[in-house]
Amino acid sequence: MYYHENRNLAMRSWRLEAFLIAVGLIVLGYLVKAGVTNKDRDRVICVQGFAETEITAEKISWPLLYKELGNDLNYLQYNISSKNKLIIDFLKANGVNGDEIGVIPVEILDTQADRQFVSRPYQRYVAISVIKIVSTDVEKIHKLLSEQAYFWKQNIAVTTDDCHKVAYEYKDFNTIKAGLTEEAIRDARSIAEKSANGLNSRLGKLKKALQGEFTLVDVVNAPYKKTLRAEVATEFYLK
Repeated sequence: MYYHENRNLAMRSWRLEAFLIAVGLIVLGYLVKAGVTNKDRDRVICVQGFAETEITAEKISWPLLYKELGNDLNYLQYNISSKNKLIIDFLKANGVNGDEIGVIPVEILDTQADRQFVSRPYQRYVAISVIKIVSTDVEKIHKLLSEQAYFWKQNIAVTTDDCHKVAYEYKDFNTIKAGLTEEAIRDARSIAEKSANGLNSRLGKLKKALQGEFTLVDVVNAPYKKTLRAEVATEFYLK
């Protein structure tokens, strides 16, 4: 009786040990597999992706500024009106619409009353006239910029200053950056796939992409165009 009890106890103990060993082997196998998987996941490749797009201005502003000197205000007014008409006729003859042309009220400076004139010029009054063209037909207006010699031949000394110079308006760059970033990531994946093949590996998922860097570059001989470039640093898993 005592022998049978010891034998049964030994068998139960052996079964428990066998069960624990089996469980241990299963857990060990899982851990080994997980370790290999994690090791694979730790293998990454870092790649820079690039993308760029050319952006054309949506609107152009061209202020035509000139000055007239004189001692007689009536004569100045006559000169300004005559020259403004010459300018507007020229613009319309070259395809500029009337609603794209704006005449800014003439500014008159009295050199004898204004203290900024330390030395009094021979002519008492300075009349400043500005005709401003605002158009969405950017290329048409840009071509006219090279025709300003016409005004000089008409004795109209068109000039610019800090407040009156050609300006271009572009669409919101933020609406373009998102798509450009995605394109740069695709470029990075293409480069990473080639590198992975050289390492006898397969490219996995994107691990992370850092915030892209954007630069705006002028286009040669086309001041109304810009090139927006994106550079994105990425990391991909290797399998």
